[in-house]
Amino acid sequence: MQQTLLALLALMMATFFNFNQMQTELQKQRQVVRSEMEQMALGVSMQTMEVIRARAFDEATVGGTKERITDPSKFKNSFETGMACQAFGGSQTCDSVGDFHDMKPSTETFETPEFDMEFTVEVEVHYVDASMQEVAGPTFRKEVVIYIQDAGDDPFLTDPIRFSEVLSYY
Repeated sequence: MQQTLLALLALMMATFFNFNQMQTELQKQRQVVRSEMEQMALGVSMQTMEVIRARAFDEATVGGTKERITDPSKFKNSFETGMACQAFGGSQTCDSVGDFHDMKPSTETFETPEFDMEFTVEVEVHYVDASMQEVAGPTFRKEVVIYIQDAGDDPFLTDPIRFSEVLSYY
């Protein structure tokens, strides 16, 4: 009887240690997947930033200007929201940086040879001052903040990736 109990105890301990080892390995695999997802999200955010950076700084500078704007009050004071930009599959022409502020979220695909991964992209644009603090009125600097989250019912990323860059008129 004692030998049977000792055998059962040894079997339970071996099962417990094996379970812990499997859990540790699973955590490592999840961390690797999360790191790869973050890298893919960073690639999508950089690609998105390139699209936005290629646009005019402001509505006042669309199509170029004959003279350089020297007073930031000539820039648009507020940004439109909810635009469906053509650059991200929508129907509206977004020809200045401010047009991307609170645009309709788009789904961008990161393509690999083995699979495609979809990410939801959201953008915010704010005027910032020389110390990079958000301000209410127009300045010569705009901060573009991009939020990237993997699309799907059960996302790998617990929080969206935040990627920001400050664009300057001059």
